Amino acid sequence: MPARIFAFVCLLMQGNVLLAQNIHFDGIYSARVHHVSQSDDRQSYLRFYPDGAVFLQSGVSDDAKSVAGWFGRDKRYAQKGTYSWKDGELILQLNTETRPEGVQNLALRGKVNDGRLQLTDPLDCSELSFEFHEVKDTTVVKYNRYQPELRLPGTWQMHRNSKDPRQVTFTNADSTVIAIAVMPGEALDVFVSERTDFENALAYYNWDSRTLRDEARMTVRKLSENREKAYICWQAKNSQQNMYFLFGTRGNKLFNCMIKAPDMPEQQKIDLLEKVYEMNHL
Repeated sequence: MPARIFAFVCLLMQGNVLLAQNIHFDGIYSARVHHVSQSDDRQSYLRFYPDGAVFLQSGVSDDAKSVAGWFGRDKRYAQKGTYSWKDGELILQLNTETRPEGVQNLALRGKVNDGRLQLTDPLDCSELSFEFHEVKDTTVVKYNRYQPELRLPGTWQMHRNSKDPRQVTFTNADSTVIAIAVMPGEALDVFVSERTDFENALAYYNWDSRTLRDEARMTVRKLSENREKAYICWQAKNSQQNMYFLFGTRGNKLFNCMIKAPDMPEQQKIDLLEKVYEMNHL
């Protein structure tokens, strides 16, 4: 490619990146929409992702934090699509296949002005002004009868473990891996109902860490413990793997959470393990 053309392409790509920086990914956009046929005004919500995906949903709630809990990729939404930039204009192409009449397409065009999205529907020339709401996202997925839901801070994708239905694995955009298993105490021989929660958590840790040390030849290190909340954080490491665990107990329920994140500082891993434990009310 000639040098001048290459330089032009680079400048064009840089321009698109700078424009994309005007779009926020750590929250949702909302716009009030008035319908003559309805007594209450509704809200339209938009959610953008760095890979060019965008999702749209309407509703009556104006609580952005509440809406962010169930709206977005891998959650609920009415329409999905893509966004792009052309000559400084933001272009959204959305569609849905959930209606009886089939695919419904929606195109919105506009700009970012002072942090707000000013978008227009070319078909009816209606205009919407979207305001951004920063929220700390939460991933919520259905799990099992012992723990109906699992919650994680941030945006994660879940993968079921076909070999062990008790364990589910989550990954995020940073390639961090979290594996979680929640099971009844009687699933393990080391659980004794007459013990305290912390004593059962300790027994669970002693049994599993000994197995990894003796059979998998891993170096095991206890990192922290909390007797009041009945959990233990620990590490198992060898030349191939470096895993961080939190084992906890609450009544007749055992909790096992593991993190693999090579580039994450150790204390941050511990903090994330403890956060996940707290979010699941264990």
